[in-house]
Amino acid sequence: MSALGDSNLTVGVFAGVPLHPDLRLVRELYGLYRDNGYDAIIALGGGPVMDTAKALNIAVSGRPEDLERLAGHNPLTKKLRPLAAIPTLDLSGCEMTRYAALGPLSQNSPALIPDLMIIDSRTVPEEEYKAMAATTLMSITQAVEACLHPARNLLTDAYAYGAARFVMENILNVLRHSSHRKGRLALANAAFFAQTSFDNLAPGMVYELGVTIARNCQTKPGLVMGLLLPHFLLLEMGKEETTRKDLYLFIGGPEAFAGTAAAASPRKALDRIVEVLLELQSLIPDFPRSIRDLGIKKEGLENLATRENATGGGGGHNPDDIRSILEKAWETRF
Repeated sequence: MSALGDSNLTVGVFAGVPLHPDLRLVRELYGLYRDNGYDAIIALGGGPVMDTAKALNIAVSGRPEDLERLAGHNPLTKKLRPLAAIPTLDLSGCEMTRYAALGPLSQNSPALIPDLMIIDSRTVPEEEYKAMAATTLMSITQAVEACLHPARNLLTDAYAYGAARFVMENILNVLRHSSHRKGRLALANAAFFAQTSFDNLAPGMVYELGVTIARNCQTKPGLVMGLLLPHFLLLEMGKEETTRKDLYLFIGGPEAFAGTAAAASPRKALDRIVEVLLELQSLIPDFPRSIRDLGIKKEGLENLATRENATGGGGGHNPDDIRSILEKAWETRF
């Protein structure tokens, strides 16, 4: 706040965003915004903070009633007020995207993408190991699903590659040496890169399953995605039409990829991801080893397999593939 002391700007701070924000909170913030003459929003944080900021931006750019009127598939065509994002490393995977959710209300519009994003090492605390690991696993999931997506393109590949390399080169070093400021910034950039790829494609199966399971188990979605991703890759390796021979380029980097036969690339990528997952589990004592460790009952897998997609992105994933991944993730402990 002291940095804005001589700016002649009217500045207000609200630090009470709960884990599950609702319309009542947005209406309260709408009143504060209107009564104090604000003209922009700065969101410091991830997950519920960004969802609240996006919802508030819809409200202050029109009326609070617009949130319910525009929910679901109704298009948001109006230009919104300026929105700046200062993310942490405790993210939902949608902060820098067109998606937002507020309780049962979901929004999907390019107008919701923040106008400005600031990455600062001071917003990526050293001690948040589990949140950092969860967000990193979410980033690598989004990157891998983007580079295997049938609608992928040169843009999504470029961002997916950047996200994967930032993650694979920095995550273990950061968790072993938490004061590694440049490494933490690299992981924050990985989240931005991964979300950019994600935003330009339909949400992937592992991402959507991770969000759905996390909501049921009250855990971080990235932890779930990390447990599902190896089984997803095994499934994809059996589908010749979807497996990329250069997947190891994303995961292992150019030098390792150059010395790998094309046919072995998907398996090498899978093995490297499992190695990192095992290292994370050894570094974080209460890290789950399987989705069974999250309290999921085997008889509940069918319910998860048929549940509506969490992000509202359209999905259309094969139910048999979902069942296969869930069963293997329940049975297998890494």
